[in-house]
Amino acid sequence: MSIRRFLSQIMLNIDSIVFKSFLIGIFLLASSPAIASLFILFSIILGFKKNFKNLVKDKLNYLLLIVALIMIFKSMFTSFAETNEIENWDTVLNWVGLGNWIPHFIVYLGAQIYVQSPLQRSIVAKTLILSTVPVIFSCFTQYILGWYGPYEFLNGLIIWFQKPITDPHQPITGLFNNPNYIGAWIAMIWPFLLTYLSQKKKEGSKPKFLVVFALSILFITAIGLINSRGAWLGVLASIPLLLGQSVILWFIPLLIFIIFSILACTLPIFPENIKNIFCFLIPDNLLTNFNKFSISYESIPRLQIWNNALDLIINKPLFGWGAASFPVIYLSKYGTWKGHPHNLFLELSISYGLVTSLLLLTFIGVLFFKTSRKVYYSQIKKSTFERAWWTSVIVFLIVHSFDIVYFDLRISIIFWILLAGLNGIANTKQNSKFLDSIQCK
Repeated sequence: MSIRRFLSQIMLNIDSIVFKSFLIGIFLLASSPAIASLFILFSIILGFKKNFKNLVKDKLNYLLLIVALIMIFKSMFTSFAETNEIENWDTVLNWVGLGNWIPHFIVYLGAQIYVQSPLQRSIVAKTLILSTVPVIFSCFTQYILGWYGPYEFLNGLIIWFQKPITDPHQPITGLFNNPNYIGAWIAMIWPFLLTYLSQKKKEGSKPKFLVVFALSILFITAIGLINSRGAWLGVLASIPLLLGQSVILWFIPLLIFIIFSILACTLPIFPENIKNIFCFLIPDNLLTNFNKFSISYESIPRLQIWNNALDLIINKPLFGWGAASFPVIYLSKYGTWKGHPHNLFLELSISYGLVTSLLLLTFIGVLFFKTSRKVYYSQIKKSTFERAWWTSVIVFLIVHSFDIVYFDLRISIIFWILLAGLNGIANTKQNSKFLDSIQCK
């Protein structure tokens, strides 16, 4: 063996080890994010270095660079110009807020080399499914066995919250500390599991199909116990997005039936005997979200929050008020405390201005435009997980249209890795040497 070939083989082996480090990080992300971050950080740094030339050539990446520069400029200007207009708010929060965005831009850039081909994306997708098994386990041990935490391991490096259940209608949280966070995670992984289930059905392997089918049932049951409307919407939206026109005949009637059942249980116009029938069919946890259902502006708090958030954006549209300023301003101006505006676009606009949020929205929109035709109308749509990858990002956007779970490290990291996968779908060029180094399937 020549020295050149020997060195080449060593580099391929190193690439394989780094990719496996990335997969370990993905697998541990939900259950132990602190440890997972170390594996992901290691692989992201090497991936960024190895793929630097391609990253420079991709003009779309410059949008992220512009967004990052605006955020940094905003933080510097607010800190040094002494223009703070908000009482009980510290300008240092602008710098803290950068941690929710700029490191994730780097994740997006560094992860691209690990999700640039259909094979890589399918491996990552299966790893995401496996990473959710501990999450599902924590849900059922909390609900059925009463395993209440928080459980801490390695001196607090790993924490499973497992909050005590004191009310039959109380949503479970599993190892997360909030039901909306765990609901969003499961809903985002659901498209991959549904695709994997369909794949096993086509392969005709009954044992494997039954295992994946059982896991799918556990996913849906867990979402029912979590009681997150965002998770339910994500799951329902995934079905037509993934399976296409073939499900229209039964999906639309099912959707109409679910909506009618909820209305029959919550609106006073239906007689009690009708209510009893439909309320029996809908889980109690889901109904608790609609018990005070009323079609009026005053009865929907989010409409009031969004309206007030828009007023704040109009007052300072260019560069916003500052990171984490919304709850302070809202309490001062409206007399009630709200942690966020329940919409990620509004949150970003208030924190860093409309210029930043519109540029970031344009960045995501371009990725969707470049990938949608390939996912639905080209030969790539035949790839197993390509449409699931696209759908998972849609689920994230649905959830963040009326809630914000982005600031959980697990959710934000996986979101930017999913966007990196969309970039891989959009760009057909592949690094064949890197793919040859991957041995796991």
